[in-house]
Amino acid sequence: MADSFGAVQNGRATVGGRFYAIPAANVAANSIFMPAYSTSPLFGVAEYPVEAGKLGAFATDGVFVFAKPAGWTSAAGKPVYWSPTSAVAGSFAATASSGDVLVGYEITANIPADKLGVFLAKPTALES
Repeated sequence: MADSFGAVQNGRATVGGRFYAIPAANVAANSIFMPAYSTSPLFGVAEYPVEAGKLGAFATDGVFVFAKPAGWTSAAGKPVYWSPTSAVAGSFAATASSGDVLVGYEITANIPADKLGVFLAKPTALES
């Protein structure tokens, strides 16, 4: 089943700090999901696992804690980018490359040293 994101609709694209979509692949809890990753910067975080072909809600605001990437040097307020390789996969980056999306800013207060705290940012245009 293909994602229904981008289908013609009337009304709000996001509501209450989240958007709803039917992913074509399973999305693990606490994972970034970008339904149209190569053409749209819209992203959200799955608060719960979402099965392929089932409607899921994806958070677009708040603070989330992820595993810290190898070699990451923490700094409060540091921009955090996502380098998507598919709608459900990618990696964090400290500097933007072509196709990367600014997903938020690093939070260091009360975050364990081996974790990456991210205050989500509103989607912007794809970085080039």
